[in-house]
Amino acid sequence: MTWRWSGELNQVALAYLVATAGVLWALNKARRSFWLVSLLAFPGTLCHEVCHWLVGILMGGQPVHFTVWPRREGRGFVLGSVGFANLRWYNRLFIGLAPLLLLPLAWVLFLWRLGGHPRLGWPEAGMVFLLANLVFAATPSWQDLRIAARTPVGWLLLAGAILWVWQRP
Repeated sequence: MTWRWSGELNQVALAYLVATAGVLWALNKARRSFWLVSLLAFPGTLCHEVCHWLVGILMGGQPVHFTVWPRREGRGFVLGSVGFANLRWYNRLFIGLAPLLLLPLAWVLFLWRLGGHPRLGWPEAGMVFLLANLVFAATPSWQDLRIAARTPVGWLLLAGAILWVWQRP
């Protein structure tokens, strides 16, 4: 795929990025209200939990519970969850960090929309809302990080990635 960025396309890309940043800011501010964040972040929550579920199936984690129904838990709230029957040393990292797959998906959608030479309007506003939700939902929760950190595979992969980046010319 070859991209030639014209002046008009640069303006649209900048408008997309600014609007996405604005929606991300609004989603972050909505965290103060349980029901508001539950409603606004629902598309992202669904994608976040589906990532856990799909990677859990692919990695043999045996998903046994899936919900995107928000609930209060202690002083905070949980927007969704997936339970697994077979979390092991070889699949914990991948299942826990599965929502990070939403970042490349958001990038591909962003490039796809720019390739179609979008005109600013309601369809684009909906796409900006979806892109912001994908980026917002790509952040692993503390529970996700706890699951991912309980495996030596994760530490070895992290060390390998650091060494690889360090050794690159």
